[in-house]
Amino acid sequence: MTRLRPTLVRLAAALLAAAGLAAIAHAADAPRGADGLLAVPPLARVTDYAGVLSPQQKQALEDKLAAFEMAHGAQVAVLIVPSTKPEPIEDFAHRVGEAWKIGRAGIGDGVLVIVAKDDRRLRIDVARSLEGALPDVTARRIGREIMGPYFQRGDYAGGLSAGLDAIFQRIESEGLPAPSVQSADADADRLALLMPFVIGGFVIGVILRRIFGIPGSLLAAGGSGFLAAKVLASGLLGALAGLAVFVLTVGGGSHAARVLGGRRGGVFIPGGWGGWSGGGGGGGWTSGGGGDFSGGGATSDW
Repeated sequence: MTRLRPTLVRLAAALLAAAGLAAIAHAADAPRGADGLLAVPPLARVTDYAGVLSPQQKQALEDKLAAFEMAHGAQVAVLIVPSTKPEPIEDFAHRVGEAWKIGRAGIGDGVLVIVAKDDRRLRIDVARSLEGALPDVTARRIGREIMGPYFQRGDYAGGLSAGLDAIFQRIESEGLPAPSVQSADADADRLALLMPFVIGGFVIGVILRRIFGIPGSLLAAGGSGFLAAKVLASGLLGALAGLAVFVLTVGGGSHAARVLGGRRGGVFIPGGWGGWSGGGGGGGWTSGGGGDFSGGGATSDW
């Protein structure tokens, strides 16, 4: 048993690392269809297929977008790809906007920011109801004068953050309807997707800890985090699931082991989890059903 522990620790560490890097791993290659055009990726607030954002930078942008949606209702998404060629960035943006349908249904307050890194092109695509707040000339100025200089220095996170601030300022002046309770609770639904991974990992972690000690908790945490990251397409959610499982099994594992094991030392695994199915949509974020991207916005170079 003692000889197995170093191996288990290394395996658990590898699984935890995989969970933390899952969001980066999928960024290596943007998927393309049989026609050679970029496929529309799963819906997410921030998607980085070019690998220009660190996990911390990506999370900071997601938090900024989520906070704005909660406060004002409008939905803004960022998509970074290496290149849209051979398709013009305008056509690709239109396909993504129509597929994602960001913005609230009946209001259509969505904005899509697409960055094609290797093409050095940027598209701010604006849904119809926001074309007054973000006319083409304003969208072009934001892209060229605010975001472009950051991108020239290789500071994509800084450029996106500054550009989003300018976009938010214009949207705030539009006098849109207040957000509904449903949109304010969207992130709570996202976190709820973690529960099957945390509970399942906790049960398995209790069993493994009885057998292997702390390495067993690490193994359960790594496995739960890896599965959560892959199914929910979010390295952050995977890391949260793994951390929760580890803390629960280490902090409360001894008592739970006695409850699950009973007097005779057997292990009872509760049923009822087989029917769970993983969520999608870029880690649980859902569109408001708006869409209506009809060509408003502007393209800039840097």
